[in-house]
Amino acid sequence: MRNLLGRLLDRPPRSLTTIAQFWEVELRGREAHEDIGRLYRVLTDPWSFALAWESLPPLERAIVAALASDDVAVSVEEIAGRVDASPDEVLPALRRLYRAGLLYQEQPREELGLTPTPERFFLPRELAHLTQRLQAERKRGLPREQDAAALLEWFDDAELAVIAQQLGYRVIPAVAMRPELVAYLAPRIGNADVIRDSVRALDPTAARLWSWITERDGVADPIVARQELGLSMQALRHALHALERRGLVWRGYDADGALRAVVPDIVRRPTRAPAAPPPPLVAVDAALVEATEWVPVAAAAWDLLTLLRDVVAGRARWRGGERGGAGLRHLAPRLWLRAGDLPPTGYVSFLVRLAEAEGLLAPAGGGVVADRLRAWTRLDFPAQMRRLVAHWRQAAEWPEGDERDALQVWGGDWPGFRQHLLQALGALDPETWYTLDSVTTRFAAEFPNALGAHFTAAASYEAGEESPEARRRAVVRLAAAVTLTTAGVWLGLIEVARAQRRGTVLRVRPDLRWLVDESLDPPEEEAFGAQTLAVQPNFEVLLLRPAPRHVWALSAFTVLERLDRVTIYRLTRESVEGGLASGLTLERMVRYLEQESGEPLPQSVAYAMAEWVREYRRVRVRRALLLQPDDQGSLDEIEAALRAGGLRVERLAGERLLVPLPAGDEAATERVEEILRGLGRTPQWPGGRDG
Repeated sequence: MRNLLGRLLDRPPRSLTTIAQFWEVELRGREAHEDIGRLYRVLTDPWSFALAWESLPPLERAIVAALASDDVAVSVEEIAGRVDASPDEVLPALRRLYRAGLLYQEQPREELGLTPTPERFFLPRELAHLTQRLQAERKRGLPREQDAAALLEWFDDAELAVIAQQLGYRVIPAVAMRPELVAYLAPRIGNADVIRDSVRALDPTAARLWSWITERDGVADPIVARQELGLSMQALRHALHALERRGLVWRGYDADGALRAVVPDIVRRPTRAPAAPPPPLVAVDAALVEATEWVPVAAAAWDLLTLLRDVVAGRARWRGGERGGAGLRHLAPRLWLRAGDLPPTGYVSFLVRLAEAEGLLAPAGGGVVADRLRAWTRLDFPAQMRRLVAHWRQAAEWPEGDERDALQVWGGDWPGFRQHLLQALGALDPETWYTLDSVTTRFAAEFPNALGAHFTAAASYEAGEESPEARRRAVVRLAAAVTLTTAGVWLGLIEVARAQRRGTVLRVRPDLRWLVDESLDPPEEEAFGAQTLAVQPNFEVLLLRPAPRHVWALSAFTVLERLDRVTIYRLTRESVEGGLASGLTLERMVRYLEQESGEPLPQSVAYAMAEWVREYRRVRVRRALLLQPDDQGSLDEIEAALRAGGLRVERLAGERLLVPLPAGDEAATERVEEILRGLGRTPQWPGGRDG
């Protein structure tokens, strides 16, 4: 038996046009193979074939049915015998079927010059298969009262895969098996929520056809629907496909064998299955929970300032957010959040991603953006934490899970996932400890689609024979566990600890609510004195009222000794010299300490700082541009333009101009070049731009 595609390729263009007219297919005529492909898709589509069948006279239907089981071509006389008609009656029907692209000749002499004896006709294998399928569907009748499992038997594997994909299943070609697809679809066929969502997703034409069929008790003639709704055949086919792909309409036949579009009873009158109770939360007695170190809710914002100070001081070079182990060990003792002698896995890169989102760090390993940093340090810790949490909630990726090997997810809806997770946390009692396992299991059961309808995941555990729903819940559960024990802890949303015989437990921090809801005021910050800080005669600086600007200022010329409710810094020769190297003066350091402590420095401290500064031999280095125009008469014009642009200019001997570059202004050089070009001058760098 020959295939249909090869037979269409054998047809001349005029014959293809005739076929297209019968099937009501618009050919573009730009390229023959494109037109043939368009025809092939329509001719091999079950709905298209069923609609075309309805337009055939009884004799032509009988001929097609008679040839459906033959593997070889059959003569006109033999066809006539099979359908109980004379060759003279059969021949005109054969011509019409040939023009329609349903029948083909073994050795046609000319397109319309058919003779009774030399030609033998056959039905291509694709059309023979469709004919046999429709015959089987006629015997089945109307799929009205069947359950979901029986309804799914009407579809082949490819059609099941399409329906499953439309209803949210991620189908992997050549991997998805029929039992797996049936297991996924069976609970969704006739599910009220699924049907509601499917109907909402229909295009206007398909929605009109859906309403038209359901208004007629769920059984309707599609040809009549076309007439009453004023649809083209192409629009009718498209609407029927849209309904079938979402499990809303089946193809059936009434007692007279007439084609009908059928909405099964379980789809037309769906039921909403009672929701299973969510898995219980397991509360843990606080007496069983191991004590943990106190960490302020603003730990991440504080640690970010420490990280930014390292970048400014040149102690950090970031590639992809993380740096080598030695650098992390140097940084870890100065962080609130750490795991032994290192920061928690992924914590530093997480902070870098948030800093980039806030505009504090230039992307791709760039440095600190000075003006954004100044504005950032003027905020208080609650405002900073709200900003960091907002950036995390909106992140399209999963930075907290980037360096975790347990799970990788591609295409997940992370903002939606975090919204669901925060909703679940908001329902927990902040006074109660719960096992992490019970919280994540309950979350996965309540929000199985938290990561979206379509995503791909690779987990470190073995999936085994789990159903698609179970695998989805397992991924959501694991993603929740990773997120809670990383970003949840880092951003001050929850506390995590160990409990005897219970493993990992968590408790929601009261701060969760104001961190995610800006309409709520944060609690008053704890203070341990009327002044911001106190300077001790032993060179300790006690930070009594922490705020970002004070953490930032002290990190410039002191050494951190201990992080606690009262954080202790120390003035040392090396720290003061570091402050001088960063551009600070002794006067600025002393003035800051005295203003924030409300009293003069202890005499021993003031004397030592002055001695350290006197012994510190500093050479101030500044960047500047030296301009020497060929046209000496243009110096006045260039100088005036540069001053108008807000730049300092000094005139030197030899008809030259010196332009000091503002500290931290990386764009100053480009601004000078732009001003020169605006004057019609071309900046030229000896040895190149970086020479």
